[in-house]
Amino acid sequence: MARNPYIDSVRGFALLGLTLTNLFFMANFAYGYVPPVNQDWLESGLSLVTTVFADGRFRTLFCLVFGAALVMQYQQWQKGDDALFMIKSRLCILAVFGVLHGYLLWPGDILLNYALSGLLALMWLNAKHRLLTAALLTLLPVGLLVVLSLLVREPNIDRASAEYATLITLMPVNYAELLSQNVSHFNMMILLIPLATLWNTLGLMLFGMELYERGWFSGQRALPAKWVWILWCASASVSLLLWLNRDTTTGQVLETINWLAALPMALCYLMLLQAITANLPGVSKILAIVGRYSLSLYLLQSLIGIGVFHFVFPAARVLFTRLEYFVFFLALTLVQVILAILLNRAKKTGPAEFILKRCVRHLSRV
Repeated sequence: MARNPYIDSVRGFALLGLTLTNLFFMANFAYGYVPPVNQDWLESGLSLVTTVFADGRFRTLFCLVFGAALVMQYQQWQKGDDALFMIKSRLCILAVFGVLHGYLLWPGDILLNYALSGLLALMWLNAKHRLLTAALLTLLPVGLLVVLSLLVREPNIDRASAEYATLITLMPVNYAELLSQNVSHFNMMILLIPLATLWNTLGLMLFGMELYERGWFSGQRALPAKWVWILWCASASVSLLLWLNRDTTTGQVLETINWLAALPMALCYLMLLQAITANLPGVSKILAIVGRYSLSLYLLQSLIGIGVFHFVFPAARVLFTRLEYFVFFLALTLVQVILAILLNRAKKTGPAEFILKRCVRHLSRV
Protein backbone atom coordinates (compact mmCIF):
# COMPACT_ATOMS: atom_id res chain seq x y z
CA MET A 1 0.00 0.00 0.00
CA ALA A 2 1.38 3.40 -1.03
CA ARG A 3 1.99 5.76 1.87
CA ASN A 4 0.77 9.33 2.12
CA PRO A 5 3.76 11.42 3.30
CA TYR A 6 1.58 14.21 4.65
CA ILE A 7 -0.56 11.82 6.72
CA ASP A 8 2.65 10.23 8.00
CA SER A 9 3.97 13.66 9.01
CA VAL A 10 0.74 14.50 10.85
CA ARG A 11 0.88 11.14 12.63
CA GLY A 12 4.52 11.72 13.57
CA PHE A 13 3.79 15.21 14.90
CA ALA A 14 0.85 13.95 16.97
CA LEU A 15 2.86 11.01 18.29
CA LEU A 16 5.75 13.17 19.48
CA GLY A 17 3.38 15.63 21.14
CA LEU A 18 1.55 12.95 23.13
CA THR A 19 4.37 12.56 25.62
CA LEU A 20 4.14 16.20 26.71
CA THR A 21 1.14 15.30 28.87
CA ASN A 22 1.42 11.50 29.02
CA LEU A 23 4.62 11.69 31.04
CA PHE A 24 2.70 13.19 33.97
CA PHE A 25 0.44 10.14 34.10
CA MET A 26 3.25 7.68 33.57
CA ALA A 27 4.76 9.01 36.78
CA ASN A 28 1.44 9.26 38.63
CA PHE A 29 -1.51 7.68 36.86
CA ALA A 30 -4.04 8.56 39.56
CA TYR A 31 -3.52 12.34 39.61
CA GLY A 32 -1.08 13.22 36.85
CA TYR A 33 1.00 16.27 37.64
CA VAL A 34 0.73 17.53 41.22
CA PRO A 35 2.05 21.13 41.44
CA PRO A 36 4.35 22.40 44.18
CA VAL A 37 2.93 24.72 46.83
CA ASN A 38 4.87 27.76 45.63
CA GLN A 39 4.82 28.16 41.85
CA ASP A 40 7.25 30.55 40.18
CA TRP A 41 6.70 32.27 36.85
CA LEU A 42 8.33 29.40 34.92
CA GLU A 43 6.09 26.78 36.55
CA SER A 44 2.99 28.88 35.84
CA GLY A 45 4.09 29.66 32.29
CA LEU A 46 4.69 26.02 31.40
CA SER A 47 1.33 25.16 32.96
CA LEU A 48 -0.38 27.69 30.69
CA VAL A 49 1.49 26.50 27.59
CA THR A 50 0.55 22.88 28.33
CA THR A 51 -3.11 23.78 28.85
CA VAL A 52 -3.37 25.80 25.63
CA PHE A 53 -1.22 23.79 23.25
CA ALA A 54 -1.06 20.22 24.58
CA ASP A 55 -3.97 19.06 26.77
CA GLY A 56 -6.00 16.75 24.54
CA ARG A 57 -4.69 18.44 21.38
CA PHE A 58 -2.39 15.71 20.15
CA ARG A 59 -4.82 12.95 21.08
CA THR A 60 -7.48 14.76 19.04
CA LEU A 61 -5.07 15.18 16.12
CA PHE A 62 -4.26 11.47 16.32
CA CYS A 63 -7.99 10.66 16.12
CA LEU A 64 -8.38 12.84 13.03
CA VAL A 65 -5.44 11.24 11.23
CA PHE A 66 -6.64 7.77 12.30
CA GLY A 67 -10.01 8.39 10.63
CA ALA A 68 -8.35 9.82 7.53
CA ALA A 69 -6.07 6.76 7.30
CA LEU A 70 -9.09 4.42 7.41
CA VAL A 71 -10.59 6.09 4.33
CA MET A 72 -7.23 6.13 2.55
CA GLN A 73 -6.64 2.44 3.22
CA TYR A 74 -10.15 1.54 2.10
CA GLN A 75 -9.70 3.45 -1.17
CA GLN A 76 -6.21 2.15 -1.89
CA TRP A 77 -7.28 -1.44 -1.30
CA GLN A 78 -9.94 -0.99 -4.00
CA LYS A 79 -12.81 -0.98 -1.49
CA GLY A 80 -14.98 -4.11 -1.19
CA ASP A 81 -14.99 -6.97 1.32
CA ASP A 82 -11.26 -7.71 1.01
CA ALA A 83 -10.37 -4.15 1.97
CA LEU A 84 -12.71 -4.25 4.96
CA PHE A 85 -11.26 -7.59 6.06
CA MET A 86 -7.71 -6.20 5.96
CA ILE A 87 -8.68 -3.09 7.91
CA LYS A 88 -10.69 -5.03 10.49
CA SER A 89 -7.80 -7.47 10.93
CA ARG A 90 -5.38 -4.62 11.60
CA LEU A 91 -7.78 -3.04 14.09
CA CYS A 92 -8.37 -6.31 15.96
CA ILE A 93 -4.63 -6.92 16.30
CA LEU A 94 -4.19 -3.31 17.39
CA ALA A 95 -6.76 -3.96 20.12
CA VAL A 96 -4.66 -6.91 21.34
CA PHE A 97 -1.63 -4.60 21.44
CA GLY A 98 -3.72 -2.18 23.48
CA VAL A 99 -4.83 -4.76 26.04
CA LEU A 100 -1.27 -6.00 26.56
CA HIS A 101 0.06 -2.46 26.74
CA GLY A 102 -2.63 -1.34 29.20
CA TYR A 103 -2.25 -4.24 31.61
CA LEU A 104 1.47 -4.92 31.41
CA LEU A 105 2.93 -1.45 30.99
CA TRP A 106 0.72 1.64 31.27
CA PRO A 107 -3.08 1.84 31.81
CA GLY A 108 -3.29 5.14 29.92
CA ASP A 109 -3.27 3.12 26.67
CA ILE A 110 -5.17 4.57 23.68
CA LEU A 111 -4.76 1.65 21.27
CA LEU A 112 -7.73 -0.39 22.51
CA ASN A 113 -10.05 2.61 22.39
CA TYR A 114 -8.81 3.58 18.92
CA ALA A 115 -9.22 0.04 17.60
CA LEU A 116 -12.80 -0.27 18.88
CA SER A 117 -13.68 3.22 17.64
CA GLY A 118 -12.10 2.41 14.27
CA LEU A 119 -14.19 -0.74 13.89
CA LEU A 120 -17.33 1.32 14.48
CA ALA A 121 -16.11 4.09 12.16
CA LEU A 122 -16.05 1.62 9.25
CA MET A 123 -19.85 1.80 9.27
CA TRP A 124 -19.58 5.40 8.03
CA LEU A 125 -17.05 4.86 5.23
CA ASN A 126 -19.67 5.62 2.56
CA ALA A 127 -22.12 7.65 4.67
CA LYS A 128 -23.55 10.92 3.32
CA HIS A 129 -24.35 12.61 6.64
CA ARG A 130 -21.12 11.77 8.42
CA LEU A 131 -20.43 15.32 9.61
CA LEU A 132 -23.65 15.61 11.62
CA THR A 133 -23.03 12.23 13.25
CA ALA A 134 -19.48 13.26 14.07
CA ALA A 135 -20.66 16.45 15.76
CA LEU A 136 -23.24 14.61 17.87
CA LEU A 137 -20.84 11.88 18.91
CA THR A 138 -18.21 14.44 19.89
CA LEU A 139 -20.61 16.67 21.84
CA LEU A 140 -22.74 14.15 23.75
CA PRO A 141 -19.95 12.49 25.80
CA VAL A 142 -18.63 15.94 26.73
CA GLY A 143 -22.08 16.97 27.89
CA LEU A 144 -22.32 13.85 30.05
CA LEU A 145 -18.91 14.53 31.58
CA VAL A 146 -19.87 18.15 32.29
CA VAL A 147 -22.86 16.92 34.31
CA LEU A 148 -20.65 14.44 36.17
CA SER A 149 -18.09 17.16 36.92
CA LEU A 150 -20.85 19.25 38.53
CA LEU A 151 -22.01 16.31 40.63
CA VAL A 152 -18.59 14.98 41.65
CA ARG A 153 -16.03 17.46 42.95
CA GLU A 154 -12.46 16.30 42.55
CA PRO A 155 -10.13 17.35 45.39
CA ASN A 156 -7.45 19.90 44.62
CA ILE A 157 -4.16 18.64 45.98
CA ASP A 158 -0.64 20.02 46.09
CA ARG A 159 2.61 18.59 47.37
CA ALA A 160 1.96 19.78 50.92
CA SER A 161 -1.48 18.18 51.23
CA ALA A 162 -2.33 15.10 53.25
CA GLU A 163 -3.78 13.45 50.15
CA TYR A 164 -0.43 13.77 48.39
CA ALA A 165 1.41 12.28 51.36
CA THR A 166 -0.95 9.31 51.23
CA LEU A 167 -0.50 9.04 47.47
CA ILE A 168 3.27 8.77 47.84
CA THR A 169 2.93 5.78 50.17
CA LEU A 170 0.77 4.00 47.56
CA MET A 171 3.22 4.39 44.67
CA PRO A 172 4.51 1.01 43.45
CA VAL A 173 8.06 0.09 44.39
CA ASN A 174 8.43 -3.02 42.20
CA TYR A 175 6.93 -4.47 39.04
CA ALA A 176 4.52 -6.75 40.93
CA GLU A 177 2.94 -3.73 42.64
CA LEU A 178 2.94 -1.79 39.37
CA LEU A 179 1.23 -4.69 37.60
CA SER A 180 -1.42 -4.89 40.32
CA GLN A 181 -2.17 -1.18 40.00
CA ASN A 182 -2.18 -1.42 36.20
CA VAL A 183 -4.83 -4.13 36.30
CA SER A 184 -7.03 -2.05 38.59
CA HIS A 185 -6.58 1.19 36.63
CA PHE A 186 -6.94 -0.36 33.18
CA ASN A 187 -10.12 -2.16 34.22
CA MET A 188 -11.57 1.26 35.07
CA MET A 189 -10.37 2.65 31.74
CA ILE A 190 -12.09 -0.21 29.91
CA LEU A 191 -15.34 0.55 31.75
CA LEU A 192 -15.02 4.19 30.73
CA ILE A 193 -14.66 3.34 27.02
CA PRO A 194 -18.36 2.56 26.28
CA LEU A 195 -19.52 5.36 28.59
CA ALA A 196 -17.68 8.28 27.01
CA THR A 197 -14.28 7.89 25.39
CA LEU A 198 -15.41 5.47 22.66
CA TRP A 199 -18.02 7.88 21.32
CA ASN A 200 -15.85 10.99 21.54
CA THR A 201 -13.02 9.17 19.75
CA LEU A 202 -15.42 7.82 17.13
CA GLY A 203 -16.80 11.31 16.49
CA LEU A 204 -13.30 12.69 15.99
CA MET A 205 -12.43 9.84 13.62
CA LEU A 206 -15.52 10.64 11.56
CA PHE A 207 -14.36 14.25 11.43
CA GLY A 208 -11.02 12.95 10.18
CA MET A 209 -12.77 10.93 7.45
CA GLU A 210 -14.68 14.01 6.34
CA LEU A 211 -11.57 16.20 6.36
CA TYR A 212 -9.71 13.63 4.27
CA GLU A 213 -12.40 13.62 1.61
CA ARG A 214 -12.42 17.44 1.61
CA GLY A 215 -8.70 17.59 0.89
CA TRP A 216 -7.33 18.53 4.32
CA PHE A 217 -4.81 15.69 4.22
CA SER A 218 -3.49 16.46 0.75
CA GLY A 219 -0.80 18.76 2.11
CA GLN A 220 -2.42 21.76 0.42
CA ARG A 221 -3.78 24.78 2.27
CA ALA A 222 -7.41 24.15 3.26
CA LEU A 223 -8.43 27.41 4.98
CA PRO A 224 -7.63 31.13 4.64
CA ALA A 225 -5.26 32.48 7.28
CA LYS A 226 -7.99 34.47 9.03
CA TRP A 227 -9.95 31.30 9.79
CA VAL A 228 -6.86 29.70 11.26
CA TRP A 229 -6.53 32.63 13.65
CA ILE A 230 -10.22 32.42 14.54
CA LEU A 231 -9.89 28.72 15.36
CA TRP A 232 -6.75 29.35 17.38
CA CYS A 233 -8.35 32.18 19.35
CA ALA A 234 -11.46 30.10 20.09
CA SER A 235 -9.41 27.20 21.42
CA ALA A 236 -6.95 29.37 23.33
CA SER A 237 -9.77 31.38 24.96
CA VAL A 238 -11.39 28.29 26.47
CA SER A 239 -8.01 27.00 27.63
CA LEU A 240 -7.11 30.34 29.17
CA LEU A 241 -10.39 30.41 31.09
CA LEU A 242 -9.66 26.89 32.31
CA TRP A 243 -6.17 27.85 33.41
CA LEU A 244 -7.38 30.97 35.28
CA ASN A 245 -10.08 28.94 37.09
CA ARG A 246 -8.17 25.66 37.44
CA ASP A 247 -8.63 25.43 41.22
CA THR A 248 -12.40 26.10 41.22
CA THR A 249 -15.57 24.20 40.39
CA THR A 250 -15.84 26.27 37.20
CA GLY A 251 -12.38 25.07 36.25
CA GLN A 252 -13.44 21.45 36.68
CA VAL A 253 -16.31 22.02 34.22
CA LEU A 254 -14.06 23.89 31.81
CA GLU A 255 -11.56 21.04 31.93
CA THR A 256 -14.22 18.83 30.36
CA ILE A 257 -15.22 21.48 27.81
CA ASN A 258 -11.53 21.74 26.96
CA TRP A 259 -12.04 18.43 25.12
CA LEU A 260 -14.00 20.43 22.53
CA ALA A 261 -11.41 23.22 22.45
CA ALA A 262 -8.87 20.61 21.39
CA LEU A 263 -10.57 20.21 17.99
CA PRO A 264 -10.00 23.74 16.62
CA MET A 265 -6.41 23.64 17.89
CA ALA A 266 -5.91 20.30 16.13
CA LEU A 267 -7.18 21.91 12.91
CA CYS A 268 -4.65 24.70 13.42
CA TYR A 269 -1.94 22.06 13.74
CA LEU A 270 -3.08 20.57 10.44
CA MET A 271 -2.69 23.97 8.83
CA LEU A 272 0.71 24.43 10.49
CA LEU A 273 1.89 21.10 9.10
CA GLN A 274 0.64 22.09 5.65
CA ALA A 275 2.82 25.21 5.90
CA ILE A 276 5.78 23.11 7.08
CA THR A 277 5.29 20.73 4.15
CA ALA A 278 5.38 23.66 1.71
CA ASN A 279 8.20 25.68 3.29
CA LEU A 280 10.28 23.23 5.35
CA PRO A 281 10.19 19.92 3.44
CA GLY A 282 13.13 18.56 5.43
CA VAL A 283 11.24 18.91 8.72
CA SER A 284 8.13 17.41 7.15
CA LYS A 285 10.18 14.44 5.90
CA ILE A 286 11.54 13.77 9.40
CA LEU A 287 8.03 13.89 10.88
CA ALA A 288 6.84 11.50 8.16
CA ILE A 289 9.63 9.06 9.03
CA VAL A 290 8.57 9.19 12.68
CA GLY A 291 4.97 8.60 11.61
CA ARG A 292 5.89 5.39 9.79
CA TYR A 293 7.09 3.89 13.08
CA SER A 294 4.28 5.33 15.20
CA LEU A 295 3.17 2.06 16.82
CA SER A 296 6.67 1.00 17.89
CA LEU A 297 7.52 4.50 19.10
CA TYR A 298 4.27 4.83 21.03
CA LEU A 299 5.05 1.65 22.93
CA LEU A 300 8.63 2.82 23.40
CA GLN A 301 7.35 6.03 25.03
CA SER A 302 5.61 3.98 27.70
CA LEU A 303 8.55 1.64 28.14
CA ILE A 304 10.97 4.52 28.73
CA GLY A 305 8.55 6.59 30.80
CA ILE A 306 7.52 3.75 33.09
CA GLY A 307 11.09 2.50 33.32
CA VAL A 308 12.49 5.88 34.35
CA PHE A 309 9.75 6.89 36.78
CA HIS A 310 9.23 3.56 38.50
CA PHE A 311 12.58 1.79 38.35
CA VAL A 312 15.53 3.94 37.28
CA PHE A 313 14.70 7.20 39.07
CA PRO A 314 11.53 6.72 41.18
CA ALA A 315 12.29 9.88 43.17
CA ALA A 316 11.38 11.84 40.01
CA ARG A 317 7.72 11.05 40.69
CA VAL A 318 7.97 13.33 43.71
CA LEU A 319 10.71 15.78 42.76
CA PHE A 320 10.06 16.67 39.09
CA THR A 321 8.61 20.10 38.34
CA ARG A 322 7.13 21.05 34.98
CA LEU A 323 10.57 22.19 33.82
CA GLU A 324 12.12 18.76 34.45
CA TYR A 325 9.17 17.08 32.73
CA PHE A 326 9.59 19.39 29.75
CA VAL A 327 13.32 18.63 29.50
CA PHE A 328 12.52 14.90 29.70
CA PHE A 329 9.94 15.39 26.95
CA LEU A 330 12.53 17.06 24.69
CA ALA A 331 15.06 14.30 25.36
CA LEU A 332 12.51 11.56 24.66
CA THR A 333 11.46 13.36 21.46
CA LEU A 334 15.08 13.44 20.29
CA VAL A 335 15.52 9.73 21.05
CA GLN A 336 12.43 8.85 19.01
CA VAL A 337 13.48 10.99 16.05
CA ILE A 338 17.00 9.52 15.99
CA LEU A 339 15.72 5.95 16.30
CA ALA A 340 13.17 6.47 13.50
CA ILE A 341 15.82 7.93 11.19
CA LEU A 342 18.20 5.05 11.90
CA LEU A 343 15.50 2.45 11.22
CA ASN A 344 14.54 4.24 8.02
CA ARG A 345 18.12 4.43 6.78
CA ALA A 346 18.57 0.74 7.52
CA LYS A 347 15.27 0.12 5.70
CA LYS A 348 13.99 -1.82 8.69
CA THR A 349 10.40 -2.21 9.80
CA GLY A 350 9.61 -1.26 13.40
CA PRO A 351 9.20 -4.29 15.70
CA ALA A 352 5.55 -3.57 16.49
CA GLU A 353 4.78 -2.84 12.82
CA PHE A 354 6.50 -6.10 11.86
CA ILE A 355 4.36 -8.13 14.28
CA LEU A 356 1.23 -6.32 13.10
CA LYS A 357 1.94 -7.10 9.44
CA ARG A 358 2.77 -10.73 10.15
CA CYS A 359 -0.45 -11.20 12.14
CA VAL A 360 -2.55 -9.59 9.40
CA ARG A 361 -0.86 -11.78 6.80
CA HIS A 362 -1.56 -14.87 8.90
CA LEU A 363 -5.23 -13.93 9.29
CA SER A 364 -5.57 -13.35 5.56
CA ARG A 365 -4.30 -16.88 4.89
CA VAL A 366 -6.65 -18.39 7.45
